[in-house]
Amino acid sequence: MRSAWVWVGDRPRVALLFCLLVLAGAVATAPRADHWSGSWKQALDNGAGGTVFIGPAAAGAACLVYARLRSSAMGDIVLLSRRDWQRWLRPFVTIWVLASLALVLVAVAASSLAAARGAPASPGLYWILVPACGVLAGQTALGVLIGHVTARAWAAPAVVVLVFLLFLWTTVGSAPDFFDTGGATASLGGMTYRAWPPLAIGLAGLALAGTALVLAHPRLFLATPGRRLAAFGVGAAWVSSWWFTHGDAGDRVVPMADPPLTCAGTQPTVCLLADLPLPLDDFVAKVDRQAAALRAIGASLPERFVDTPYGPPADPRDGVVNLQEDEVRRTVDVDRVTDTLVRPASCPADYAEGPPVLAFDVRRQLGRWIQFRAGLLEPTPDDGDYDWLHGDPEVQDAWVRTTYRQLAECRYDEIRKHG
Repeated sequence: MRSAWVWVGDRPRVALLFCLLVLAGAVATAPRADHWSGSWKQALDNGAGGTVFIGPAAAGAACLVYARLRSSAMGDIVLLSRRDWQRWLRPFVTIWVLASLALVLVAVAASSLAAARGAPASPGLYWILVPACGVLAGQTALGVLIGHVTARAWAAPAVVVLVFLLFLWTTVGSAPDFFDTGGATASLGGMTYRAWPPLAIGLAGLALAGTALVLAHPRLFLATPGRRLAAFGVGAAWVSSWWFTHGDAGDRVVPMADPPLTCAGTQPTVCLLADLPLPLDDFVAKVDRQAAALRAIGASLPERFVDTPYGPPADPRDGVVNLQEDEVRRTVDVDRVTDTLVRPASCPADYAEGPPVLAFDVRRQLGRWIQFRAGLLEPTPDDGDYDWLHGDPEVQDAWVRTTYRQLAECRYDEIRKHG
């Protein structure tokens, strides 16, 4: 690797380059730490998304190195050696390895921070960093191409901007998301990675790297029949990647068929996603307080309320937990607890095209009654249900029992508002 050190720089400069690459990844990841630090999967995904800045930085470094190589006599000397292509590629491989190590360090640091804050870890998902490194190869090779073709060191800053703009173009434009390796804004609780979309992006990155390197030095890589065949192969792979790479990076993750749950409480039991640091104890305590009003009048509660944010529960007899991702911290708002209790069953109409508007209104009325009986709501005379809430308890109880049973049995055509 000595020839690589010569062109990349001495060891202190290599160490400085590595630190700059790590800094680039940290700049891409750290500003949103408050959002992803509560979820290990989201932290890992945001760490993997560090390619957005690490890639352009690596491309700029590669451009600078190969511009110097092209403008010196060493480029011709390399062609005279027996292992010409290996020697010519060593600076590229060195920068790519440094960028990959920087990405891994940033991702591990981000996920470790989430774990330190109580988020359950899923180490088996670290594999998504492998295809992200393939993307880094493609980005770095673009710097090699421009640096070797122009032989101008001043092209390096332009390459940094260009590679970043390519990321933006593939993200918001019509091209596939070649450079989008992460940066989830959702917690990814109850979700997992599909194998093909990330791998396709990684393979496309490697194909781009091979194509860019061939274009950077065709004399070297088209010198023999074997090399010409290899060059044709990587070129064909890059062209075909426009078809086999998914156009939406969101396809990388899918809901788990049977997500792990953590359950607590009785009458009812509450089950929340196990891969998020959800405030289960606080949630159960508040559910128990509000559910006491329903138990007191003999309303039939479901045995379980289950957190399934991406669709109905597997068991239609389970109630539905309504817990927003921005509240997966230490406490839960009482309104979220109420929203959970007024969904005693997962009904097909709730997931159909036309929303059951009447059911929404009835749930709101029922929720206000629950909070009123639990001492969490004091209606004002201006409220439309003030007289009803302060009216005959037997009338209220009869309406609540009937309505709750109808909601639990999905008989939306029979529900009626009170009053």
